[in-house]
Amino acid sequence: MSYEFDFSFLSSYMPELWIGVQQTIWMTLLSIVPGFALGTFCAVSRLYGGPFAQRAVTIYVEAIRNTPLVIQVFWLFFGLAVLGARIGPFNAAVIALTINVGAYTTEIMRAGFLSIPKGQLEAASCLA
Repeated sequence: MSYEFDFSFLSSYMPELWIGVQQTIWMTLLSIVPGFALGTFCAVSRLYGGPFAQRAVTIYVEAIRNTPLVIQVFWLFFGLAVLGARIGPFNAAVIALTINVGAYTTEIMRAGFLSIPKGQLEAASCLA
């Protein structure tokens, strides 16, 4: 049994594929940078904020991390349309990715902050 893969049909779709690659890169850049900033802010709020801020960030992180990204995009795109606020599919995807990246970055940054030994923090505070 031998298989022969024929990818010759892809050459006619190259312009569309190239547009898809460009949009993917653009969407990635537009969502990772603000998502990282959001995640860092939320991690600091979760560790050093008041009780309300800690609870709010915990609810945000748990809600986002426990729902699939596709569902989040659907809620933004179709849910806001039901409420009368229409946004484009590209913008909905970028907003959903930013919120998603922010939630995951929050936990990564929080774990990183907590991994610093107490002695290192005391030594750093002596330098300031």
